[in-house]
Amino acid sequence: MSRYDLEPEPDDLRNEVIRTPENDRPNTPKRPSKPEDLEPETRYNLRGSELQTLVDLGTFRVVRRDDLAEYGYAGDDDLASRDLAHLTDQGLIQQRISYPEREVYLTLSRAGQHYIQNHRPGTVSEGQAFHRGFLKRREAKHDATLYLVYQREAARIRDAGGTITRVVLDSELKQSINRRLANIHSLPADEQQRARQEIAEAHELKVVSGKIALPDLRLEYETPDREQTKVDIELLSGDYRPSQITTKARAGFRMYALSQDAARLRPALQDPELMQEIFSL
Repeated sequence: MSRYDLEPEPDDLRNEVIRTPENDRPNTPKRPSKPEDLEPETRYNLRGSELQTLVDLGTFRVVRRDDLAEYGYAGDDDLASRDLAHLTDQGLIQQRISYPEREVYLTLSRAGQHYIQNHRPGTVSEGQAFHRGFLKRREAKHDATLYLVYQREAARIRDAGGTITRVVLDSELKQSINRRLANIHSLPADEQQRARQEIAEAHELKVVSGKIALPDLRLEYETPDREQTKVDIELLSGDYRPSQITTKARAGFRMYALSQDAARLRPALQDPELMQEIFSL
């Protein structure tokens, strides 16, 4: 796993978000940030490409800088550098660098999240959530790789004539499911299991081995026939155990892994009843 070359402040550890420029100003009294505390949004003069970058970062929470340049800017590294420098100067995005790899990871600042929530392009669904911060500090590589998984799946869906309408991260599903699970703990065991099944079905998920299986990523999209559907995706890492892979397969998730991991993980799917494949990135 990568770790960052910027050490978290105490507030970072408590809130599980990175520091924002507002909190770094000298001689400024510390107080809870509120939307109205932000400077007027009219100060931002953003190009369309910069606005789309805010959408991409907010949608996936964490994206590698080089991946954004390749896919978000079609390989135009000069334009990517100009946009990212401007967005950083405006306090709308932040970055951290892993070592020894020296990978640059990008995320929205508090101001960036607030801005894009209130200035989302007309092509972006109102139901699309925008996230910020490095919530999984030791899993930056895994989280950022979901952006690559999305590019693969988005191409497949577009080639079939579909249109993606919303991207859902696992944190959104967890929050909704855990809120409902918290209300069933006092029920008898058989009623708990029945309630758990109902909760899973309400979220279009499956219960496997007594637990609701959650994907890393969900893509909701419209088919050429204007039917609404979705695909649930799991990004397998090299330390997945065979039992974990089997659980994800039985849940019906479409599974991806980095090429160096895929070949070693595939033997876990030797059961002929598991009609799943592990796709390489």
